[in-house]
Amino acid sequence: MARMNSTVAVPSVVGRPGLPFAHLNLRRNPFGEVELLRRVEFAVVDVDRYIEPLKQPRTALQFFGEKGHGKTTHLIAMMQRFPDAAYIHVGEGERPVIPVGDPLFIDEVQRVRPAERRKIYRRDVPLVFGTHRDFTKELKRYGRDVVTVAPSGNLSVGQLLEILNRRIQWARRGADRIPRVTTATAQTMIGRHGADIRAIEAAMYNIFQQLKSVRDV
Repeated sequence: MARMNSTVAVPSVVGRPGLPFAHLNLRRNPFGEVELLRRVEFAVVDVDRYIEPLKQPRTALQFFGEKGHGKTTHLIAMMQRFPDAAYIHVGEGERPVIPVGDPLFIDEVQRVRPAERRKIYRRDVPLVFGTHRDFTKELKRYGRDVVTVAPSGNLSVGQLLEILNRRIQWARRGADRIPRVTTATAQTMIGRHGADIRAIEAAMYNIFQQLKSVRDV
C-alpha cells in the first residue's frame, strides 16, 4: 500500500438517533463526504494509460482543473498501483514536509512555495500533480517530460450514471432493493453542473436527505 502523508479525512454524515437511512436500505446518505481512500471504491476513472509513463523517473503528470472535477480521484486511483508511492495533500496556507515516494503524488501543488517546488523537480522520481495551475514551463525547465490531463472535459452521462449508482451501492445496508439514479437524472445533473462532480454530489445529497422510500431517482 502506498504511503499517504495526509488523508484529508472529512466528517462522516451525522444522522438522527437510530438508523435514519434504513428505510432506503442504506447505511448512510451515500453522497456525504468520505475519506479520500474510500472514494476509489466507487470511482470511475481510467488510469491504465498513465501507469507505464510513470515508470520513467523524468515523467511529470499533472491533472489540471478546477475543484470538484476529479483530479484527486485520479491521483488516489493511480497511487494504489505503486507500492512505493507517497501522497500529500497541501492545505491552504500550509508549509508541509514533502514525503519521499516513487512516484510522488502532490495534490494542490500550486500551494507549494516556488523554492520547494524547485527541490521537488530535482528529485529523480516521477511526479504526479493535482493542480489549479499549469506548471508545464517550470517542469520542462528541469528536464521533465510533461503530460497534462484535464479531467473536467471527460464526464459523459454514462460515466456519471455509473459513478452515482456505484456510490449508492457502496452505502447499501442489505440484500433488498436500493434506490437507483436514472439516465434522465444524470443528464439533468450534467446540464446544471457540467463536469463538477462535487456539485453533483451535493445536489444528490440533498435529494437523498428528503427521499422517503426506495425508488428510482
